[in-house]
Amino acid sequence: MPPPAAERRFGGLIDRRLSARVALTRRYLVLAVSVGVAATACVVAQAVLLATIIERVVLHRATLGAVRPEIIALGLTFGARAALGWLGEVAAQRTSATVTSVLRRQLLRHALDLGPGWLAGERAGELSLTATRGTAALDTYFGRYLPVAVLAGLAPLGILAWVAYTDWVSSLILVGMIALVPIAMIFFGREATKRTRRQWRRLSSLSARFLELIQGLPTLRAFGRGDQGRREVAAATEGLRQTTMGTLRVAFLSALAMEFLAGIGVGLVAMVLGLRLLGGTISLYTALAVLLVSPEVFLPLRRAGAEFHASTEGQAAAERILSVLDQPVDKRTRREGVAPRSATPIVLANIAVTYPGRDTPALEPLDMTLESGEHVALVGPSGAGKSTTLAVLLGFVAPTTGTVTIGGVDLEGMSLSQWRRSLAWVPQRPYLFSGTIAENLAIGDPGADTAMLRHAAELAGLGELIDQLPRGLDTVVGDGGLPLSAGERQRLAIARVVVRDAPVVLLDEPAAHLDAHTESTLSHSLAPWFEGRTVVVAAHRSELVQRIDRVIHLGQLQEAST
Repeated sequence: MPPPAAERRFGGLIDRRLSARVALTRRYLVLAVSVGVAATACVVAQAVLLATIIERVVLHRATLGAVRPEIIALGLTFGARAALGWLGEVAAQRTSATVTSVLRRQLLRHALDLGPGWLAGERAGELSLTATRGTAALDTYFGRYLPVAVLAGLAPLGILAWVAYTDWVSSLILVGMIALVPIAMIFFGREATKRTRRQWRRLSSLSARFLELIQGLPTLRAFGRGDQGRREVAAATEGLRQTTMGTLRVAFLSALAMEFLAGIGVGLVAMVLGLRLLGGTISLYTALAVLLVSPEVFLPLRRAGAEFHASTEGQAAAERILSVLDQPVDKRTRREGVAPRSATPIVLANIAVTYPGRDTPALEPLDMTLESGEHVALVGPSGAGKSTTLAVLLGFVAPTTGTVTIGGVDLEGMSLSQWRRSLAWVPQRPYLFSGTIAENLAIGDPGADTAMLRHAAELAGLGELIDQLPRGLDTVVGDGGLPLSAGERQRLAIARVVVRDAPVVLLDEPAAHLDAHTESTLSHSLAPWFEGRTVVVAAHRSELVQRIDRVIHLGQLQEAST
Protein backbone atom coordinates (compact mmCIF):
# COMPACT_ATOMS: atom_id res chain seq x y z
CA MET A 1 0.00 0.00 0.00
CA PRO A 2 1.19 3.57 -0.63
CA PRO A 3 2.44 5.43 2.43
CA PRO A 4 0.13 7.85 4.20
CA ALA A 5 -0.26 11.25 2.61
CA ALA A 6 1.81 12.90 5.32
CA GLU A 7 4.76 10.71 4.43
CA ARG A 8 4.37 11.31 0.72
CA ARG A 9 4.76 15.05 1.02
CA PHE A 10 8.05 16.89 0.87
CA GLY A 11 7.81 18.17 4.42
CA GLY A 12 11.11 16.42 5.21
CA LEU A 13 12.85 18.11 2.23
CA ILE A 14 13.08 14.78 0.37
CA ASP A 15 10.22 12.33 0.07
CA ARG A 16 11.07 9.09 1.85
CA ARG A 17 10.05 7.06 -1.16
CA LEU A 18 12.25 9.22 -3.38
CA SER A 19 15.31 8.79 -1.18
CA ALA A 20 14.60 5.06 -0.95
CA ARG A 21 14.55 4.73 -4.75
CA VAL A 22 17.60 6.93 -5.38
CA ALA A 23 20.26 6.36 -2.71
CA LEU A 24 22.28 9.33 -3.96
CA THR A 25 19.78 11.74 -2.40
CA ARG A 26 20.80 10.70 1.13
CA ARG A 27 24.50 11.28 0.44
CA TYR A 28 23.63 14.61 -1.12
CA LEU A 29 21.77 15.71 2.02
CA VAL A 30 24.85 14.98 4.13
CA LEU A 31 27.01 17.02 1.75
CA ALA A 32 24.47 19.87 1.69
CA VAL A 33 24.41 20.02 5.51
CA SER A 34 28.22 20.08 5.65
CA VAL A 35 28.43 22.84 3.07
CA GLY A 36 25.73 24.82 4.89
CA VAL A 37 27.56 24.65 8.23
CA ALA A 38 30.86 25.68 6.65
CA ALA A 39 29.21 28.53 4.72
CA THR A 40 27.62 29.85 7.93
CA ALA A 41 31.01 29.86 9.63
CA CYS A 42 32.42 31.83 6.69
CA VAL A 43 29.65 34.43 7.00
CA VAL A 44 30.43 35.04 10.68
CA ALA A 45 34.17 35.08 10.02
CA GLN A 46 33.74 37.67 7.26
CA ALA A 47 31.73 39.95 9.51
CA VAL A 48 34.21 39.65 12.38
CA LEU A 49 37.24 40.29 10.19
CA LEU A 50 35.66 43.20 8.33
CA ALA A 51 34.47 44.83 11.56
CA THR A 52 37.93 44.37 13.09
CA ILE A 53 39.64 45.99 10.10
CA ILE A 54 37.28 48.99 10.06
CA GLU A 55 37.53 49.55 13.81
CA ARG A 56 41.34 49.41 13.82
CA VAL A 57 41.65 51.73 10.83
CA VAL A 58 38.99 54.27 11.93
CA LEU A 59 39.52 54.39 15.68
CA HIS A 60 43.14 53.30 16.09
CA ARG A 61 44.61 54.75 12.86
CA ALA A 62 46.11 51.37 11.93
CA THR A 63 48.24 51.22 8.80
CA LEU A 64 47.77 48.82 5.92
CA GLY A 65 50.66 46.73 7.14
CA ALA A 66 49.13 46.43 10.60
CA VAL A 67 45.87 45.02 9.26
CA ARG A 68 47.46 42.93 6.48
CA PRO A 69 46.85 39.59 8.31
CA GLU A 70 43.18 40.41 8.76
CA ILE A 71 42.87 41.43 5.08
CA ILE A 72 44.53 38.20 3.93
CA ALA A 73 42.27 36.18 6.22
CA LEU A 74 39.24 38.10 4.89
CA GLY A 75 40.26 37.28 1.28
CA LEU A 76 40.71 33.63 2.17
CA THR A 77 37.28 33.62 3.80
CA PHE A 78 35.67 35.12 0.71
CA GLY A 79 37.45 32.49 -1.41
CA ALA A 80 36.36 29.67 0.89
CA ARG A 81 32.75 30.85 0.76
CA ALA A 82 32.85 31.04 -3.04
CA ALA A 83 34.40 27.56 -3.21
CA LEU A 84 31.72 26.16 -0.92
CA GLY A 85 29.03 27.75 -3.08
CA TRP A 86 30.59 26.21 -6.19
CA LEU A 87 30.85 22.80 -4.51
CA GLY A 88 27.22 22.92 -3.43
CA GLU A 89 26.11 23.98 -6.91
CA VAL A 90 28.07 21.20 -8.64
CA ALA A 91 26.76 18.59 -6.20
CA ALA A 92 23.21 19.85 -6.68
CA GLN A 93 23.42 19.74 -10.48
CA ARG A 94 24.97 16.27 -10.55
CA THR A 95 22.45 14.96 -8.06
CA SER A 96 19.50 16.44 -9.93
CA ALA A 97 20.74 15.00 -13.24
CA THR A 98 21.18 11.55 -11.68
CA VAL A 99 17.83 11.59 -9.87
CA THR A 100 15.86 12.69 -12.94
CA SER A 101 17.62 10.12 -15.13
CA VAL A 102 17.03 7.28 -12.64
CA LEU A 103 13.41 8.23 -12.04
CA ARG A 104 12.68 8.51 -15.75
CA ARG A 105 14.11 5.04 -16.38
CA GLN A 106 12.23 3.62 -13.40
CA LEU A 107 8.99 5.26 -14.54
CA LEU A 108 9.21 3.92 -18.09
CA ARG A 109 10.31 0.44 -16.97
CA HIS A 110 7.55 0.27 -14.35
CA ALA A 111 4.90 1.41 -16.84
CA LEU A 112 5.99 -1.39 -19.18
CA ASP A 113 5.98 -3.87 -16.29
CA LEU A 114 2.43 -2.86 -15.40
CA GLY A 115 1.46 -3.94 -18.89
CA PRO A 116 -1.12 -2.88 -21.46
CA GLY A 117 -4.01 -3.54 -19.06
CA TRP A 118 -2.85 -0.72 -16.80
CA LEU A 119 -1.74 1.50 -19.68
CA ALA A 120 -5.17 1.22 -21.27
CA GLY A 121 -6.66 3.04 -18.27
CA GLU A 122 -4.14 5.88 -18.44
CA ARG A 123 -3.97 8.90 -20.74
CA ALA A 124 -0.93 8.77 -22.99
CA GLY A 125 -0.46 12.55 -23.07
CA GLU A 126 -0.48 12.82 -19.28
CA LEU A 127 2.05 10.01 -18.86
CA SER A 128 4.27 11.52 -21.54
CA LEU A 129 4.21 14.87 -19.75
CA THR A 130 5.14 13.18 -16.47
CA ALA A 131 8.04 11.29 -18.04
CA THR A 132 9.43 14.38 -19.82
CA ARG A 133 8.61 17.73 -18.25
CA GLY A 134 7.71 16.14 -14.91
CA THR A 135 11.09 14.51 -14.35
CA ALA A 136 12.89 17.55 -15.80
CA ALA A 137 11.10 19.78 -13.25
CA LEU A 138 12.95 17.93 -10.49
CA ASP A 139 16.13 19.67 -11.67
CA THR A 140 14.82 22.88 -10.12
CA TYR A 141 13.97 21.10 -6.90
CA PHE A 142 17.36 19.44 -6.44
CA GLY A 143 19.51 22.03 -8.20
CA ARG A 144 18.05 25.21 -6.74
CA TYR A 145 15.56 24.72 -3.92
CA LEU A 146 17.16 21.94 -1.89
CA PRO A 147 20.57 23.66 -1.39
CA VAL A 148 19.03 26.93 -0.20
CA ALA A 149 16.47 25.05 1.91
CA VAL A 150 19.26 23.30 3.79
CA LEU A 151 21.10 26.60 4.17
CA ALA A 152 17.90 28.30 5.37
CA GLY A 153 17.59 25.71 8.11
CA LEU A 154 21.18 26.04 9.30
CA ALA A 155 22.51 29.54 8.61
CA PRO A 156 19.92 31.59 10.58
CA LEU A 157 20.33 29.39 13.67
CA GLY A 158 24.11 29.58 13.58
CA ILE A 159 24.16 33.32 12.99
CA LEU A 160 21.54 33.98 15.66
CA ALA A 161 23.59 31.97 18.15
CA TRP A 162 26.64 34.13 17.43
CA VAL A 163 24.59 37.37 17.58
CA ALA A 164 23.10 36.32 20.93
CA TYR A 165 26.61 35.71 22.25
CA THR A 166 27.83 39.07 20.90
CA ASP A 167 24.80 41.35 21.48
CA TRP A 168 21.68 39.89 23.04
CA VAL A 169 19.57 43.00 22.34
CA SER A 170 19.99 42.65 18.57
CA SER A 171 19.35 38.94 18.78
CA LEU A 172 15.98 39.58 20.42
CA ILE A 173 14.97 41.89 17.56
CA LEU A 174 16.04 39.36 14.95
CA VAL A 175 14.29 36.49 16.73
CA GLY A 176 11.10 38.53 16.95
CA MET A 177 11.11 39.24 13.22
CA ILE A 178 12.14 35.70 12.25
CA ALA A 179 9.27 34.34 14.34
CA LEU A 180 6.92 35.92 11.79
CA VAL A 181 8.65 34.23 8.84
CA PRO A 182 7.30 30.68 9.43
CA ILE A 183 3.77 32.06 9.58
CA ALA A 184 4.17 33.71 6.19
CA MET A 185 6.02 30.73 4.72
CA ILE A 186 3.41 28.23 5.91
CA PHE A 187 0.50 30.32 4.62
CA PHE A 188 1.99 31.10 1.22
CA GLY A 189 3.62 27.66 0.94
CA ARG A 190 0.34 25.83 1.41
CA GLU A 191 -1.43 28.13 -0.99
CA ALA A 192 1.33 27.77 -3.59
CA THR A 193 1.36 23.98 -3.25
CA LYS A 194 -2.40 23.78 -3.66
CA ARG A 195 -2.39 26.05 -6.72
CA THR A 196 0.60 24.29 -8.30
CA ARG A 197 -1.04 20.90 -7.94
CA ARG A 198 -4.13 22.31 -9.61
CA GLN A 199 -1.94 23.81 -12.34
CA TRP A 200 -0.18 20.46 -12.88
CA ARG A 201 -3.52 18.65 -13.15
CA ARG A 202 -4.73 21.16 -15.72
CA LEU A 203 -1.46 20.91 -17.65
CA SER A 204 -1.67 17.11 -17.61
CA SER A 205 -5.27 17.22 -18.77
CA LEU A 206 -4.37 19.66 -21.55
CA SER A 207 -1.50 17.44 -22.72
CA ALA A 208 -3.72 14.36 -22.75
CA ARG A 209 -6.56 16.16 -24.50
CA PHE A 210 -4.28 17.69 -27.13
CA LEU A 211 -2.71 14.31 -27.98
CA GLU A 212 -6.14 12.69 -28.20
CA LEU A 213 -7.29 15.51 -30.49
CA ILE A 214 -4.30 15.04 -32.80
CA GLN A 215 -4.87 11.29 -32.94
CA GLY A 216 -8.58 11.69 -33.62
CA LEU A 217 -8.30 14.67 -35.97
CA PRO A 218 -9.01 12.67 -39.16
CA THR A 219 -12.22 11.31 -37.63
CA LEU A 220 -13.28 14.74 -36.37
CA ARG A 221 -12.70 16.29 -39.77
CA ALA A 222 -14.57 13.45 -41.49
CA PHE A 223 -17.65 14.28 -39.37
CA GLY A 224 -17.14 18.04 -39.56
CA ARG A 225 -16.32 18.35 -35.83
CA GLY A 226 -12.81 19.80 -36.12
CA ASP A 227 -13.93 23.11 -34.60
CA GLN A 228 -15.31 21.30 -31.55
CA GLY A 229 -11.90 19.84 -30.78
CA ARG A 230 -10.28 23.23 -31.24
CA ARG A 231 -12.75 24.84 -28.82
CA GLU A 232 -12.08 22.15 -26.20
CA VAL A 233 -8.33 22.73 -26.38
CA ALA A 234 -8.84 26.51 -26.28
CA ALA A 235 -11.00 26.18 -23.14
CA ALA A 236 -8.42 23.93 -21.47
CA THR A 237 -5.65 26.38 -22.38
CA GLU A 238 -7.58 29.29 -20.90
CA GLY A 239 -8.10 27.33 -17.68
CA LEU A 240 -4.37 26.62 -17.51
CA ARG A 241 -3.60 30.31 -18.09
CA GLN A 242 -5.83 31.38 -15.23
CA THR A 243 -4.35 28.77 -12.88
CA THR A 244 -0.81 29.79 -13.84
CA MET A 245 -1.54 33.46 -13.19
CA GLY A 246 -3.00 32.57 -9.80
CA THR A 247 0.14 30.59 -8.94
CA LEU A 248 2.38 33.50 -9.97
CA ARG A 249 0.27 35.90 -7.90
CA VAL A 250 0.88 33.81 -4.78
CA ALA A 251 4.62 33.65 -5.55
CA PHE A 252 4.87 37.43 -5.91
CA LEU A 253 2.94 38.04 -2.69
CA SER A 254 5.16 35.56 -0.86
CA ALA A 255 8.31 37.31 -2.10
CA LEU A 256 6.87 40.69 -1.10
CA ALA A 257 6.09 39.45 2.41
CA MET A 258 9.59 38.02 2.86
CA GLU A 259 11.25 41.20 1.61
CA PHE A 260 9.09 43.29 3.92
CA LEU A 261 9.96 41.22 7.00
CA ALA A 262 13.66 41.20 6.10
CA GLY A 263 13.74 44.94 5.50
CA ILE A 264 11.94 45.75 8.74
CA GLY A 265 14.17 43.39 10.72
CA VAL A 266 17.47 44.74 9.41
CA GLY A 267 16.20 48.31 9.70
CA LEU A 268 15.23 47.86 13.35
CA VAL A 269 18.60 46.31 14.17
CA ALA A 270 20.43 49.16 12.41
CA MET A 271 18.37 51.81 14.20
CA VAL A 272 18.88 50.30 17.67
CA LEU A 273 22.60 49.77 17.05
CA GLY A 274 22.98 53.37 15.85
CA LEU A 275 21.26 54.79 18.93
CA ARG A 276 23.31 52.61 21.26
CA LEU A 277 26.51 53.51 19.42
CA LEU A 278 25.75 57.21 19.88
CA GLY A 279 25.02 56.57 23.55
CA GLY A 280 28.33 54.79 23.99
CA THR A 281 26.81 51.54 25.24
CA ILE A 282 28.21 49.42 22.41
CA SER A 283 31.53 49.34 20.58
CA LEU A 284 31.99 50.10 16.90
CA TYR A 285 33.35 46.59 16.32
CA THR A 286 30.27 44.95 17.83
CA ALA A 287 27.83 47.25 16.03
CA LEU A 288 29.50 46.69 12.66
CA ALA A 289 29.81 42.91 13.07
CA VAL A 290 26.18 42.50 14.12
CA LEU A 291 24.94 44.83 11.39
CA LEU A 292 26.92 42.97 8.72
CA VAL A 293 25.51 39.57 9.64
CA SER A 294 21.90 40.71 10.17
CA PRO A 295 20.94 40.59 6.47
CA GLU A 296 22.50 37.12 6.28
CA VAL A 297 19.91 35.87 8.76
CA PHE A 298 17.09 36.66 6.32
CA LEU A 299 18.88 36.05 3.01
CA PRO A 300 18.68 32.21 3.05
CA LEU A 301 15.03 32.38 4.08
CA ARG A 302 14.21 34.81 1.26
CA ARG A 303 16.03 32.66 -1.29
CA ALA A 304 14.38 29.50 0.01
CA GLY A 305 10.95 31.13 -0.30
CA ALA A 306 11.63 32.20 -3.88
CA GLU A 307 13.06 28.84 -4.94
CA PHE A 308 10.22 26.98 -3.22
CA HIS A 309 7.72 28.50 -5.62
CA ALA A 310 10.00 27.64 -8.57
CA SER A 311 10.24 24.03 -7.39
CA THR A 312 6.57 23.32 -6.64
CA GLU A 313 5.97 21.98 -10.16
CA GLY A 314 8.75 19.45 -9.59
CA GLN A 315 7.20 18.42 -6.29
CA ALA A 316 3.78 17.97 -7.89
CA ALA A 317 5.35 15.95 -10.72
CA ALA A 318 7.30 13.82 -8.23
CA GLU A 319 4.08 12.90 -6.43
CA ARG A 320 2.63 11.70 -9.75
CA ILE A 321 5.82 9.79 -10.60
CA LEU A 322 5.89 8.09 -7.21
CA SER A 323 2.19 7.25 -7.43
CA VAL A 324 2.92 5.35 -10.65
CA LEU A 325 5.97 3.64 -9.14
CA ASP A 326 3.84 2.56 -6.16
CA GLN A 327 1.45 0.66 -8.41
CA PRO A 328 1.82 -3.09 -7.70
CA VAL A 329 3.26 -5.12 -10.55
CA ASP A 330 2.39 -8.71 -11.38
CA LYS A 331 5.09 -10.63 -9.52
CA ARG A 332 5.74 -12.72 -12.61
CA THR A 333 6.85 -9.71 -14.63
CA ARG A 334 10.11 -9.18 -12.78
CA ARG A 335 10.63 -12.58 -11.21
CA GLU A 336 13.55 -14.62 -12.48
CA GLY A 337 11.27 -17.62 -12.82
CA VAL A 338 11.92 -20.88 -14.57
CA ALA A 339 12.08 -21.02 -18.34
CA PRO A 340 9.53 -23.19 -20.18
CA ARG A 341 10.90 -26.57 -21.23
CA SER A 342 8.99 -26.27 -24.49
CA ALA A 343 6.37 -23.97 -26.00
CA THR A 344 3.74 -26.72 -26.09
CA PRO A 345 1.46 -28.20 -25.02
CA ILE A 346 -0.38 -25.13 -23.74
CA VAL A 347 -3.10 -26.11 -21.27
CA LEU A 348 -5.75 -23.69 -19.97
CA ALA A 349 -7.61 -25.37 -17.12
CA ASN A 350 -10.87 -23.74 -15.97
CA ILE A 351 -9.57 -20.26 -16.83
CA ALA A 352 -11.88 -17.37 -15.95
CA VAL A 353 -11.19 -13.63 -15.80
CA THR A 354 -13.14 -10.91 -14.01
CA TYR A 355 -11.62 -7.44 -14.13
CA PRO A 356 -11.57 -5.31 -10.94
CA GLY A 357 -14.66 -3.17 -10.55
CA ARG A 358 -16.78 -5.31 -12.89
CA ASP A 359 -19.44 -7.80 -11.94
CA THR A 360 -19.65 -9.50 -15.32
CA PRO A 361 -16.73 -11.82 -16.12
CA ALA A 362 -14.68 -10.91 -19.19
CA LEU A 363 -14.04 -14.62 -19.79
CA GLU A 364 -16.26 -17.46 -18.68
CA PRO A 365 -14.52 -20.63 -17.39
CA LEU A 366 -12.60 -22.12 -20.30
CA ASP A 367 -10.70 -25.39 -20.78
CA MET A 368 -8.42 -25.57 -23.79
CA THR A 369 -5.34 -27.56 -24.81
CA LEU A 370 -3.06 -26.52 -27.68
CA GLU A 371 -0.72 -29.11 -29.12
CA SER A 372 2.37 -28.41 -31.16
CA GLY A 373 1.54 -27.28 -34.69
CA GLU A 374 -2.19 -27.05 -33.99
CA HIS A 375 -4.27 -24.22 -35.47
CA VAL A 376 -7.19 -23.11 -33.29
CA ALA A 377 -9.76 -20.40 -33.93
CA LEU A 378 -11.51 -18.56 -31.10
CA VAL A 379 -14.83 -17.19 -32.29
CA GLY A 380 -17.77 -15.55 -30.60
CA PRO A 381 -19.58 -12.25 -30.25
CA SER A 382 -17.82 -9.10 -29.10
CA GLY A 383 -17.12 -9.28 -25.37
CA ALA A 384 -17.07 -13.10 -25.30
CA GLY A 385 -13.42 -13.09 -24.16
CA LYS A 386 -11.39 -13.74 -27.34
CA SER A 387 -8.86 -10.95 -26.69
CA THR A 388 -8.87 -11.72 -22.96
CA THR A 389 -7.86 -15.32 -23.69
CA LEU A 390 -4.90 -14.09 -25.73
CA ALA A 391 -4.03 -11.62 -22.96
CA VAL A 392 -3.90 -14.52 -20.48
CA LEU A 393 -1.57 -16.44 -22.79
CA LEU A 394 0.64 -13.37 -23.17
CA GLY A 395 0.79 -12.87 -19.40
CA PHE A 396 -0.83 -9.44 -19.59
CA VAL A 397 -3.78 -10.59 -17.48
CA ALA A 398 -3.66 -12.97 -14.52
CA PRO A 399 -6.64 -15.33 -14.50
CA THR A 400 -9.09 -14.92 -11.65
CA THR A 401 -9.48 -18.69 -11.42
CA GLY A 402 -7.79 -21.61 -13.10
CA THR A 403 -4.24 -22.36 -14.21
CA VAL A 404 -2.15 -22.08 -17.36
CA THR A 405 0.69 -24.52 -17.99
CA ILE A 406 3.27 -24.30 -20.76
CA GLY A 407 5.12 -27.49 -21.53
CA GLY A 408 4.11 -28.81 -18.12
CA VAL A 409 5.30 -25.69 -16.26
CA ASP A 410 2.79 -23.44 -14.48
CA LEU A 411 2.81 -19.96 -16.02
CA GLU A 412 2.49 -18.53 -12.51
CA GLY A 413 6.02 -19.67 -11.69
CA MET A 414 7.50 -18.95 -15.09
CA SER A 415 9.62 -16.05 -16.26
CA LEU A 416 7.31 -14.10 -18.57
CA SER A 417 10.23 -12.65 -20.49
CA GLN A 418 11.42 -16.18 -21.27
CA TRP A 419 7.92 -17.31 -22.28
CA ARG A 420 7.29 -14.30 -24.50
CA ARG A 421 10.36 -15.13 -26.54
CA SER A 422 8.32 -18.07 -27.87
CA LEU A 423 5.42 -15.83 -28.91
CA ALA A 424 4.55 -13.68 -31.90
CA TRP A 425 1.46 -11.50 -31.58
CA VAL A 426 -0.68 -9.31 -33.82
CA PRO A 427 -2.96 -7.16 -31.62
CA GLN A 428 -6.28 -5.73 -32.71
CA ARG A 429 -4.75 -2.27 -33.15
CA PRO A 430 -1.08 -2.80 -34.04
CA TYR A 431 1.07 0.25 -33.48
CA LEU A 432 3.72 1.56 -35.85
CA PHE A 433 6.37 3.93 -34.60
CA SER A 434 7.80 6.96 -36.33
CA GLY A 435 10.70 5.57 -38.35
CA THR A 436 11.45 3.57 -41.46
CA ILE A 437 9.45 0.56 -42.56
CA ALA A 438 12.54 -1.57 -41.96
CA GLU A 439 12.84 -0.31 -38.39
CA ASN A 440 9.18 -1.11 -37.72
CA LEU A 441 9.61 -4.61 -39.11
CA ALA A 442 12.83 -5.18 -37.16
CA ILE A 443 10.98 -4.77 -33.87
CA GLY A 444 10.07 -8.44 -34.30
CA ASP A 445 13.76 -9.36 -34.48
CA PRO A 446 16.35 -6.55 -34.17
CA GLY A 447 18.99 -8.85 -35.70
CA ALA A 448 17.06 -9.54 -38.91
CA ASP A 449 18.87 -8.60 -42.14
CA THR A 450 17.41 -6.78 -45.12
CA ALA A 451 16.72 -10.01 -47.00
CA MET A 452 14.65 -11.35 -44.11
CA LEU A 453 12.71 -8.11 -43.83
CA ARG A 454 12.03 -8.14 -47.56
CA HIS A 455 10.88 -11.77 -47.45
CA ALA A 456 8.50 -11.05 -44.57
CA ALA A 457 7.05 -8.03 -46.39
CA GLU A 458 6.42 -10.13 -49.49
CA LEU A 459 4.67 -12.86 -47.49
CA ALA A 460 2.42 -10.16 -46.03
CA GLY A 461 1.56 -8.85 -49.49
CA LEU A 462 3.63 -5.66 -49.20
CA GLY A 463 6.21 -6.41 -51.90
CA GLU A 464 4.48 -4.36 -54.61
CA LEU A 465 3.89 -1.44 -52.24
CA ILE A 466 7.54 -1.33 -51.15
CA ASP A 467 8.70 -1.43 -54.79
CA GLN A 468 6.58 1.65 -55.48
CA LEU A 469 7.95 3.64 -52.55
CA PRO A 470 10.86 5.97 -53.40
CA ARG A 471 13.18 4.52 -50.74
CA GLY A 472 11.73 1.04 -50.39
CA LEU A 473 12.19 -0.39 -46.90
CA ASP A 474 13.96 2.80 -45.86
CA THR A 475 10.83 4.88 -46.45
CA VAL A 476 9.92 6.80 -43.31
CA VAL A 477 6.41 6.53 -41.87
CA GLY A 478 4.97 8.79 -39.20
CA ASP A 479 3.71 8.01 -35.73
CA GLY A 480 0.93 5.43 -36.01
CA GLY A 481 2.06 4.41 -39.51
CA LEU A 482 0.82 7.47 -41.40
CA PRO A 483 0.39 7.88 -44.35
CA LEU A 484 -0.12 4.12 -44.82
CA SER A 485 -3.72 2.92 -45.05
CA ALA A 486 -5.29 0.83 -42.30
CA GLY A 487 -4.95 -2.33 -44.40
CA GLU A 488 -1.29 -1.63 -45.18
CA ARG A 489 -0.56 -1.06 -41.50
CA GLN A 490 -2.30 -4.35 -40.68
CA ARG A 491 -0.18 -6.21 -43.22
CA LEU A 492 2.95 -4.54 -41.87
CA ALA A 493 2.05 -5.90 -38.42
CA ILE A 494 1.61 -9.39 -39.93
CA ALA A 495 5.01 -9.05 -41.60
CA ARG A 496 6.49 -8.14 -38.23
CA VAL A 497 5.17 -11.46 -36.87
CA VAL A 498 6.87 -13.29 -39.75
CA VAL A 499 10.16 -11.57 -38.85
CA ARG A 500 9.65 -12.67 -35.25
CA ASP A 501 9.67 -16.33 -36.40
CA ALA A 502 8.30 -17.69 -33.09
CA PRO A 503 6.85 -21.18 -32.58
CA VAL A 504 3.56 -19.86 -31.13
CA VAL A 505 1.58 -17.24 -33.08
CA LEU A 506 -1.32 -15.31 -31.55
CA LEU A 507 -3.54 -13.33 -33.94
CA ASP A 508 -6.21 -10.96 -32.65
CA GLU A 509 -8.56 -9.92 -35.48
CA PRO A 510 -5.66 -9.99 -37.98
CA ALA A 511 -7.91 -9.34 -40.99
CA ALA A 512 -10.03 -6.59 -39.43
CA HIS A 513 -8.91 -3.99 -42.02
CA LEU A 514 -8.45 -6.30 -45.00
CA ASP A 515 -10.87 -6.84 -47.85
CA ALA A 516 -11.89 -10.34 -48.87
CA HIS A 517 -9.53 -10.48 -51.87
CA THR A 518 -6.49 -9.35 -49.87
CA GLU A 519 -7.34 -11.76 -47.07
CA SER A 520 -7.60 -14.65 -49.52
CA THR A 521 -4.27 -13.74 -51.12
CA LEU A 522 -2.54 -13.52 -47.74
CA SER A 523 -4.08 -16.82 -46.67
CA HIS A 524 -2.37 -18.63 -49.56
CA SER A 525 0.99 -16.86 -49.17
CA LEU A 526 1.16 -17.38 -45.40
CA ALA A 527 -0.08 -20.98 -45.36
CA PRO A 528 3.41 -22.55 -45.72
CA TRP A 529 4.80 -20.26 -43.02
CA PHE A 530 2.02 -21.19 -40.56
CA GLU A 531 2.74 -24.90 -41.01
CA GLY A 532 4.66 -26.33 -38.07
CA ARG A 533 3.66 -23.45 -35.80
CA THR A 534 1.01 -23.39 -33.10
CA VAL A 535 -1.50 -20.72 -34.16
CA VAL A 536 -4.37 -19.20 -32.17
CA VAL A 537 -6.52 -16.77 -34.11
CA ALA A 538 -9.23 -14.75 -32.34
CA ALA A 539 -11.56 -13.33 -34.95
CA HIS A 540 -15.11 -13.10 -36.16
CA ARG A 541 -13.83 -14.77 -39.33
CA SER A 542 -10.66 -16.85 -39.51
CA GLU A 543 -10.07 -17.18 -43.26
CA LEU A 544 -6.57 -15.66 -42.96
CA VAL A 545 -5.35 -18.94 -41.45
CA GLN A 546 -6.02 -21.47 -44.20
CA ARG A 547 -5.90 -24.60 -42.04
CA ILE A 548 -8.02 -24.53 -38.89
CA ASP A 549 -7.98 -27.72 -36.82
CA ARG A 550 -10.48 -26.65 -34.17
CA VAL A 551 -12.97 -23.86 -33.64
CA ILE A 552 -13.83 -22.88 -30.07
CA HIS A 553 -16.99 -20.81 -29.64
CA LEU A 554 -16.53 -18.60 -26.60
CA GLY A 555 -19.68 -17.65 -24.76
CA GLN A 556 -21.16 -21.02 -25.71
CA LEU A 557 -18.01 -23.11 -25.03
CA GLN A 558 -18.79 -25.37 -27.96
CA GLU A 559 -15.85 -26.91 -29.77
CA ALA A 560 -15.90 -28.08 -33.38
CA SER A 561 -13.28 -29.89 -35.45
CA THR A 562 -12.66 -29.04 -39.09
